[in-house]
Amino acid sequence: MNNEAEHNDQPSADRGEGRPGSGKKHRGHRSRRRHGDAQAQHPADKRGPAPAEGSTAAPAAPLAAKRAQAPRAQAPKPQAPQAPRPQAPRPRPPKPQAPLPAAPKIPTLQSFAVNADTLAALAAFPALLDDALPLAQKHRQELGHTIRSLWEDLTSEKEHRASEYLGTPAYYSAYARYFLPWNIIRLSSIFSSLPLALADGASIADFGSGPLTIPIALYLARPDLRSTNLTLYCVDKTERVLEIGQTIFESLAVKLSGALPPWKLVPLRQQFGDHLPERVDLLAEANMFNEFFWKSKAPLGVRATMTARQLLGYLKDSGSVFLMEPGDPRSGSFISAVRAALISFGASPVAPCPHEFSCPMPGIFNSLSAPGWDAAPSGSSPLPEVVMPKRREKYPWCHFTIGTDAAPAWLKALSDDAGLSKEKLVFSYLLSAIPEGTPLARKQPMDRSLLRVVSEAFPLPGGKEGRYGCSAEGYSLVSYTPSSAAFASGDLIRRPAGVSAGPIVPRSAMPVAKPFQERQRGGRDRDRGYGRDADRDREGFGNRASSPRDGRKPSPRHHEEKRQAPPDKGKDLDEKSGGIIVSY
Repeated sequence: MNNEAEHNDQPSADRGEGRPGSGKKHRGHRSRRRHGDAQAQHPADKRGPAPAEGSTAAPAAPLAAKRAQAPRAQAPKPQAPQAPRPQAPRPRPPKPQAPLPAAPKIPTLQSFAVNADTLAALAAFPALLDDALPLAQKHRQELGHTIRSLWEDLTSEKEHRASEYLGTPAYYSAYARYFLPWNIIRLSSIFSSLPLALADGASIADFGSGPLTIPIALYLARPDLRSTNLTLYCVDKTERVLEIGQTIFESLAVKLSGALPPWKLVPLRQQFGDHLPERVDLLAEANMFNEFFWKSKAPLGVRATMTARQLLGYLKDSGSVFLMEPGDPRSGSFISAVRAALISFGASPVAPCPHEFSCPMPGIFNSLSAPGWDAAPSGSSPLPEVVMPKRREKYPWCHFTIGTDAAPAWLKALSDDAGLSKEKLVFSYLLSAIPEGTPLARKQPMDRSLLRVVSEAFPLPGGKEGRYGCSAEGYSLVSYTPSSAAFASGDLIRRPAGVSAGPIVPRSAMPVAKPFQERQRGGRDRDRGYGRDADRDREGFGNRASSPRDGRKPSPRHHEEKRQAPPDKGKDLDEKSGGIIVSY
């Protein structure tokens, strides 16, 4: 029985007494069960029989009996007092500290980027191609197989390929839907920051134009040129593919800008070496030389010299040359060789090279001349020596990498269907220009503090990252902490303050040409997969003089180059790669 209910004379609404399911009913029920009451009473009978009318006696007996049955509560035992537990001192709130200084931002002078217009155009590409180049259902189902077949043809030995491989409908449909958009991404990423000198009324010659790949990429990547009056000579051996390219170009221009630009497109069914209507301000090509350049039996340096003569023959007195080739070792070596040949004729490298000295990433290229061949310009002298990678059979070649995350989903799916999934795009490129005035006049000083980041990132000890790059002092290892700096392949940056870059060299004091004449070992080595004639181009690597440590008697050229070497001696060199360590 609940004792509290005994002394509550009046029902309490708060406790719910007298109502079915109230708390008092349940407490009384538990009390009777606890004390062993055999008799169950209605809640209304809890107080026993009512006293007789007029009687003053209180019903104390039943209450006393029940109290007697209830166990007496025992008094709690006294407990010994306990000593207070020692409490740990409360930690003091930290003192307010000044915020850490922000990581120094490394300014990027040039970088690869695909702009929004290019991405928007590529997203609309399938619909534009279906209008300009309808594809039958049968050919659409076989598109992945056709793309794969064309890719195998383009990457095979070049002498076995038909000269007009884009003449068949299946192949030019596959090229326009797969190779064209991927090349637009490559080119537009370069064009976005490329210092092109194209004033109003300028002319461009695009050799190996195909479906007008370069004009389309230039229009998408450079909105600043869309209102410039330009004349573009689009040169290709296949007339049909030029017509398709012009239709695509006009459709994209109208879709993006609502009107055609003041660009005069002149399709020419010709090839490299043929006569043009006029000399041009810019000669451009993309992936053309890798298709026929290597058919020649001449050494690489000799072929490069003859090619440079042809390139410059198309230009005005202050024109420029743009080349882009696949990023494989052989194409990178071709770019390095043509760069050296153009320098020998007075055309200075503008990009990606941050200097006009010897190339520290020449691949299999070694010299502009070879025994029995007389193609190098007369009166040439060697360029200043640079720091090279550690001596090896094949030096690194200059090539760049960009990601494919921004590529449209339809293009990635098509690549997967053809078995040609792409996680990155690689290429080698060169922009060389004839300075204004006479070709040999170099009046402005060369900025030797520039550095071009080339390779992808790789881990270094101590939580750092590294990338290989190129500077006026040569092969460089860029070392940085990812939390304080972030670089990408192709970035043009300045070396940190306090790092000596040597004196500023006036261009007028620089030698005009370099023969790259180097010792030639007898015999003929195997190509090892980088071109059937590469064995004639690998030996010596004339960018670096012979050393007494090679076990050979030093030549007079060795001493000559030692005297004009740039002040890179005594720099910190990476033990593994041989490059100059540049830390950020």
